Amino acid sequence: MIYYKKKIAFSGLNRELIDISKKIEGLKLPKGFLEFINYTLFELFANIKEHSRAKSAVIEININKKNCLVKIIDNGIGLRKSYLLKKIYPKDDFAAIEFALSGLSTKNLQERGFGIYSIRKLTNALKGEMIIKSGFTQAAIKESQINFKKTAQKIQGVDIIIRTPVKLLDFYKAVE
Repeated sequence: MIYYKKKIAFSGLNRELIDISKKIEGLKLPKGFLEFINYTLFELFANIKEHSRAKSAVIEININKKNCLVKIIDNGIGLRKSYLLKKIYPKDDFAAIEFALSGLSTKNLQERGFGIYSIRKLTNALKGEMIIKSGFTQAAIKESQINFKKTAQKIQGVDIIIRTPVKLLDFYKAVE
């Protein structure tokens, strides 16, 4: 149905998101699944633009009749440093990923960051898997379980991989 992989300069993120969205809009996807893909891409691109200080990102999207893969890797500052710059002090990369998954925003301490938090809920509703890597930490989220592990090599920026089946989704109920 669609396979897309490209390295995108920071300055081209908005244009590329529009192009990708147009390609995805033309797919025949189950009810709610199109909203999931568009929301996920919008939020992940917004995070790169707002928080990462990345120069570029590698985007990979593979959607067929049964499965979906979204992989976004930026070369920015990573989650922990993004929080530290906003005077939020995660003790390590594990805590920084937990902050993001729980919805702690780096925009304003009074706000929630719904991006990664909501993507996690939607991925779970689809019975999928989400992997986040930042710094020396990887978190694999599946069936509401988070499994952390230390990585041998430091990840620059943030890597996010989402794998789900392509199926019907009550989008608004899943993000409640």
